[in-house]
Amino acid sequence: MKAEPTVQPNSLVARPPVIAVVGHIDHGKSTLLDYIRQSNVVASEAGGITQHVSAYEVEHKTETGGIRRITFLDTPGHEAFQAMRSRGANISDIAILVVSAEEGVKPQTLEAIKSIKDAGVPYVVAINKIDRPNSNPDRVKQELGENEVYVESYGGKVPSANISAKTGEGISDLLDLLLLVSDLENLQANKAEPASGFVLESKLDPKVGATVTLIIKDGTLRRGDFVGIAGKVAKIKKMENFLGQDMAVASFSSPVKIFGFCEVPEAGKNFVSFGDKKQADQYSTNNIEDCENQPNIISETVTDNPELVDLALVVKSDSHGTLEAVIHEINKIKDDRVRFKIIDTGVGIVTDKDLKILIGSSQPYVAGFNVKIDKSAQDLAERHGVKIKSFNIIYQLTEWLQNEIVACRPKLTEEIVVAKIKIIKIFNQVKDKQVLGGLVQQGTLKKGAIVKIWRREAEIGRGKVVELQTQKIATSEVSEENQFGAMIDSKSMISEGDKLEAIELITR
Repeated sequence: MKAEPTVQPNSLVARPPVIAVVGHIDHGKSTLLDYIRQSNVVASEAGGITQHVSAYEVEHKTETGGIRRITFLDTPGHEAFQAMRSRGANISDIAILVVSAEEGVKPQTLEAIKSIKDAGVPYVVAINKIDRPNSNPDRVKQELGENEVYVESYGGKVPSANISAKTGEGISDLLDLLLLVSDLENLQANKAEPASGFVLESKLDPKVGATVTLIIKDGTLRRGDFVGIAGKVAKIKKMENFLGQDMAVASFSSPVKIFGFCEVPEAGKNFVSFGDKKQADQYSTNNIEDCENQPNIISETVTDNPELVDLALVVKSDSHGTLEAVIHEINKIKDDRVRFKIIDTGVGIVTDKDLKILIGSSQPYVAGFNVKIDKSAQDLAERHGVKIKSFNIIYQLTEWLQNEIVACRPKLTEEIVVAKIKIIKIFNQVKDKQVLGGLVQQGTLKKGAIVKIWRREAEIGRGKVVELQTQKIATSEVSEENQFGAMIDSKSMISEGDKLEAIELITR
């Protein structure tokens, strides 16, 4: 591990803030960033929803005419991506809680508040959509107060701003407010130090291998440096800024994408950097990467249950963060007869290696999220009966799995008692055919009914009503409190005083 450096006070300089944008789905988080960046980020996400965490740098001209840099983290608002939102809050210095002035406080608003408070970071409330005719910022502030978020204009300590991400109203004031909070936090760092910070996201690109997005919190990172994450070390072969442009040097608060890892590291982990291989080897528990494995995130241990039908499942996703969310959603699928048993997970395209794990399973599946399916994997799936699909919207993936559970659910047959009968007299018994008389005490007895034969509280056998009469006239059914004559086909000998229960078999 790297030794703690001795830092002189005068070597520290102000560090730009890293700000997480959190809130309920469709309350305008990405639209706010779109306006700040003057671009259209939303259009790049399938279905117009944010399903990844992203980082952007902007420059803001302050009231005094100065230019200051801010790094923003855009987090998904859907319930499935709770882990991403928590990670964004923990990595950030400040959070923006975006709340719609129309809709007010919603479930993911409360979850975002909890993530912010758990992370212990200061935050600013942005009440968005004030351009809408039904907007009511005062109602939002009241609802926030009911959930222990007390804004300054209502006597609390949490700064707030009324904005419209669509028109841009109030956004400059919001940025000034964020920088004021940043100044009060006195964020500092040392450029002379090796870089350190957090893994924001990680992916496996089939062309270039693992790509890791880092948020630098201190020091300087250079192309050719060694980066250590959770005991694994790789040399930076290439480095890009958030726009995808090559860069040789990056410093604190910047989001950077690095290339060089073969194994995709876990999002949210700390990283440290080293200028030479000797230091990197001292840090590493496994020396330099061997490029053999990918991360496996099977988040729920499935215990054996012989009454359940197991559907073997391999899950692949485009990033560590989305894989986490997909597993979370799959584990929420519950059924009393069928379950998906996740046997392997990974980041990157679906390959024949993923399929080979499943060969031999009775009902195997591969579910992909935002990944391609290799042709060899597709061919192998067709030969071995593996159901394989990839989706770019998480809820389409879980809907497919839900439907497969319904289709694979084994049928259950339930016995319903439709009539209770008392045997009054036995007329004739020849082999399996027994002619008898009885009374329907409850329900309706029908010709062709299956009957259970009871004697002294014990079932002694079963039979079938092959003929039925009332007053010596053939009939198809006999109702309650009426006597009847019947021929019962049964291997069990029926006696006077026995009870019969007529049943229907219901399959569901």
